[in-house]
Amino acid sequence: MNTNFSPKKKLLQTKIVKRENISDLMIKIWVTKPPEYSFKPGQYCTLGVNGIERAYSIASSPDENLIELFVELVEEEEGGVLTPIIWDMKVGDIFTMRPKAKGIFQIKDQTLNNYLLISTVTGVVPYVSFARTYLQNNQDNMKFHILQGSSYVDEFGYFDELQKLSVVNNQNLNYVPTISRPNEKRNLSWEGSVGRVNLIVDQYIESNNLSPENTIVFACGNPDMIIDIQNNLEHKKGFTVIEERFWK
Repeated sequence: MNTNFSPKKKLLQTKIVKRENISDLMIKIWVTKPPEYSFKPGQYCTLGVNGIERAYSIASSPDENLIELFVELVEEEEGGVLTPIIWDMKVGDIFTMRPKAKGIFQIKDQTLNNYLLISTVTGVVPYVSFARTYLQNNQDNMKFHILQGSSYVDEFGYFDELQKLSVVNNQNLNYVPTISRPNEKRNLSWEGSVGRVNLIVDQYIESNNLSPENTIVFACGNPDMIIDIQNNLEHKKGFTVIEERFWK
């Protein structure tokens, strides 16, 4: 995700209307959508406080009234600038917002059979927007395969929503969350897939008969995961891979 912002145009304002703490390091926030603001599934908004700006992918579908964000805390000692400020913000507080959503991490071709959507932690956000948008009017019978990796089970901020969607739309969405640290105390209740998400991809592709001819791959989140996916699926196996890297 590009964080090199161009010189400022007139900024909009947006207000926090809801906040939900997911874990010590994860929150969801919902902010108002200015009347003149629009976006496409997969794009990001740029929010600011006192001139400090960062880009955040949007989980909402374009027809929702609020903009929903899933944010991971980056501590100051790790280079975090805006998220430590966000952690102290409350309902009613104001962000500035760049007037246009940005990003090319979008589905351009809706006629393919399969969309393999690979992510780590908050990298699932654009896929939530995809699912909310395209499953409502899926004339082309698109099928989404959402694979999400995380260290801990409490970092799956959209677990319930995606699990429900995979049941209601079982022919068009499959959700596979996977834990990389199954033996740690926080994960003792976990009974799902284990292993880093980039290491379960090959078996998933084989089990679901995915090929470069019928599938496009999206990879979003940790840069190391994305590099591995590109080397494996794009360079070795011939898949088209579209990427969005999340930098601290």
